[in-house]
Amino acid sequence: MKLLTYTSRLQMLYFLVLFGIFSILFYLVLSWNVLQNVDEVLNNRKVNLLAYLEDNPEAPFKEDNPLDDFTFFPVEKKVFQKSYESYTDTLIYEPVDDEFDEYRKLTAYVKLHNNNYRLEIIKPHLEAGEMIGTIAITLGSLFMGLALSFYLTQRIISKKIWKSFFEMLERLRLLRFDKEKMPELPSTNIDEFRMLNEAVNELVRKNTEVFQSQKQFIENASHEMQTPLSIIQSRLEALIGQAELSKKQAEILEGIIGSTQRLKKLSKTLLLLSKIENRQFILSEQVDIKTILSRSMEFYEEHKAALNISVKAETRDSLIVQGNIMLTEILIQNLLKNAFLHNIENGMVSVQIMENKLIIANTGQKQEIGKVLEKDKLFSRFYKQSSNPNTWGLGLAIALKVAETSGWGLHYYEEEGLHIFEVNFG
Repeated sequence: MKLLTYTSRLQMLYFLVLFGIFSILFYLVLSWNVLQNVDEVLNNRKVNLLAYLEDNPEAPFKEDNPLDDFTFFPVEKKVFQKSYESYTDTLIYEPVDDEFDEYRKLTAYVKLHNNNYRLEIIKPHLEAGEMIGTIAITLGSLFMGLALSFYLTQRIISKKIWKSFFEMLERLRLLRFDKEKMPELPSTNIDEFRMLNEAVNELVRKNTEVFQSQKQFIENASHEMQTPLSIIQSRLEALIGQAELSKKQAEILEGIIGSTQRLKKLSKTLLLLSKIENRQFILSEQVDIKTILSRSMEFYEEHKAALNISVKAETRDSLIVQGNIMLTEILIQNLLKNAFLHNIENGMVSVQIMENKLIIANTGQKQEIGKVLEKDKLFSRFYKQSSNPNTWGLGLAIALKVAETSGWGLHYYEEEGLHIFEVNFG
């Protein structure tokens, strides 16, 4: 979830919770206040009624007059409770409306003309309830309008405030240190974002300098190493051709020449690995996997014949992916080299092109007792499980880097005695 959306929703939720609590408290306070007012009116009515009847003893208060709001019920002395008052809600049937309406009733015991009575005074408070409902609906609508206005205003203001921030993120996402021109971050009037722009610009500048320096060093070191190594190799080859050398001396020189060649290849491989990590290759080319696979298989015909390796290829379907042609060739060749080089006599190599996948499987030598293939280190640099002097343990590391740089997946697993490498181009 985006920060803008999360912030707006959190603020809206906070506002609605406060609104709900305030509405409930408002309704309770208003209801209590209205009932207090009705009870006060009932009490005033009782006081005024008793004062009137004291002064006018001939008044017909004992009659059951439907137009009066009070009724006197004679009670015995033992039932009489002095100073008793009770305010309750009650329902009274209204024949005109043919329904029960809500009333507020005051019940009190009074002594009038030396007689004991239970006095009941009723007063409708439907109007009070309707008033509370009307006020609640009005205030609710008002607060909901305020909430909606607050939410929309907050969204508009937040979008305007965070606009430069999201532009900065988008430009940083497209940042590549191998490009000469760095993206220009958007200007802003917000002090915090301006400080962030300055910090990011400084960070990008320093990292660009480090990247260029590292890139230059690797290229220079590789180039400078190639020259003396080539000179050493050529002079050793010239020296080994001299007739006066003994057989043992010639074998020593051949070993030195072989080591020199290995060192040259290692230097080139490490340079390639560094370039892949620094993303110095264009990845927008259309790559035909089937064509590259067919061309690469020809390089291992000699090894195939030497070990009598059978090849099962299911490459009828064509597969076109987006990437870099040279890097894809390196990936496929390294996987094929691994499959043939670490195979056994009369072994098998299987190659399959499936929908968005390339699977290369091979038989392999059985692990020595107490020696287990460390799958988590299989793609690590210089990790070697075999004692073959023609490998450095960099082939699978380079294959993994190519896959990661191209946005592909490279996985290894064992199944039915086969070592399987699967490239997922999806």
